Amino acid sequence: MTRVVPAIPRLTARAQLARAARRRRIGFRIGIGVLALVPLGLLGWLLLSSPLLAVKKVSVSGTSLLTKAQVLTAADVTTGTPLARVDTDAVARRVRALRPVADVRVHRGWPATLRLQVVERTPVAVVIDKTGVTLVDRSGLPYAPAATRPQGTVRLQVHEPGPADPTTRAALRVLADLPANLRTPLRIVRAESPSSVTLVLRDGREVLWGGVGDTTLKVRAATALLRMPGRIFDVSRPAVVTRS
Repeated sequence: MTRVVPAIPRLTARAQLARAARRRRIGFRIGIGVLALVPLGLLGWLLLSSPLLAVKKVSVSGTSLLTKAQVLTAADVTTGTPLARVDTDAVARRVRALRPVADVRVHRGWPATLRLQVVERTPVAVVIDKTGVTLVDRSGLPYAPAATRPQGTVRLQVHEPGPADPTTRAALRVLADLPANLRTPLRIVRAESPSSVTLVLRDGREVLWGGVGDTTLKVRAATALLRMPGRIFDVSRPAVVTRS
């Protein structure tokens, strides 16, 4: 007589074994994932919290008008701050707020140095008043005092010097467009308005330039007139030039 064995217990046992195997596989995968996260966590701690990669030094280069202390004060970087957490864009903005600064590049020098490479403004002119000599860059910004007028610059005479002043911009645009034969003997650029720029040479002669534009024709006319006697040469309308 054949013995009948109930199937339900066998199926139940198999299901339990399958569930146990599945749990082991899941646990193994979780363990592998946790182990994989350990190096990432360690790296994150090193970058964001560890004193091993914190700012120990802030170096400054490229300055002549500004002192290192002035740049460091503006940068406002606290030593001990994790280097990776330093907001380099914010540091650059703070340093650019210094008037003599045209630009600055901020670099992380691993493991513990923040490098500030400063580019100072280049003077093209000076403003001289009762307070002394002030350097002016090509944008028209008066940005730093000076003991004397630097070689290669001219004196700028306008009512309200500044990059937002149309007369200042016109005078400096005329200056920038001048060739060497007119730029070298130049001493003063004077302007009452954007259309009334005057060039004063070292020997006292004046060239009434007018406004921006027609540079080639004006240069040709001024070069020819300055070979002739006279003190004032008007090339503001290049088609009809005069001297007196």
